[in-house]
Amino acid sequence: MALIIPREVGEQLLDAQGAMDALRPVMVEEAAGTTLHMPPFGGSKSARPTFRLVGGGLYGMQRMGVRAGATQLFDTETGRLLAIVGGATQWRVAATMGLGAQYLARPDAARVGLLGSGRNALPILQCLALVRPIDRVDLFSPTPAHRERLAEQATQALNIPVTAHDNPRPAIADADILVVGTSSYSPVVSFSDLHPGMHVTSMGMSVELDESVYLQVDQVVAPSAEQEIDSHNPIAAPHIEGVLYQLVNAGRWDSSRIVELGSIIEGEVPARNGADDINLFRESRGGPGDIALANWVYERARERGLGVEIDL
Repeated sequence: MALIIPREVGEQLLDAQGAMDALRPVMVEEAAGTTLHMPPFGGSKSARPTFRLVGGGLYGMQRMGVRAGATQLFDTETGRLLAIVGGATQWRVAATMGLGAQYLARPDAARVGLLGSGRNALPILQCLALVRPIDRVDLFSPTPAHRERLAEQATQALNIPVTAHDNPRPAIADADILVVGTSSYSPVVSFSDLHPGMHVTSMGMSVELDESVYLQVDQVVAPSAEQEIDSHNPIAAPHIEGVLYQLVNAGRWDSSRIVELGSIIEGEVPARNGADDINLFRESRGGPGDIALANWVYERARERGLGVEIDL
């Protein structure tokens, strides 16, 4: 029997803190090498735009799956379809970046600069507020209506001042944590824009950070080194040659420089988050994380008798 979990149920069972709790063991599995990444397919930035299909596996958790709208969740030991889960992945990007900040941002980081106003922007701020004493947000987005709307929504949700600006400089200038989440096809941040002690966290296009950021920051961290490099490959994202892909192929950057977050969580590698260190976290575009979140919802739905069982 497979459990069908509607979107509204999945959204009720998962919140920001739960998503971070579900994703922490994923980071550890990534570093341990017990995950599987399925190459992504489709999406709005592909040559022929269509829905985005991603998937992966977590052998320690004994779960595999594919997300195409809802997530199909399988048991790796038996191959049995356990569930079709809706509403399980809305927190994935934000919770991953929240975990990055928990281990990489300075403990006293209080001011956030935000570049971008997409659908992940507010959840990212909500997750950051769970792990650091955020007391102010300055944001920039090129569309006035979008940035003003986000500033109003975030002010109400976080109960702190969130100010929209008509250029990116105020959002960067005093930030302890700089969030970059854009759809730009050219770099929007260079190393010269950054200042000592800053934590940079990025989830947008693979070209949104200038090569100088990768070359000069003190530490580059991602959930999966392999997946991060692959996400910059133009095969994975047609018409877009990511910055890391260019640097690695030109012999100007060694991919072994990427530290996997799980190794920091486990204490195997120290975080570079001292008073003057500048570190970078890149969110690596899902797969195993989507499966872990679907499993989190599945386990809680079973406990509470929610969803509908169907014999497939």
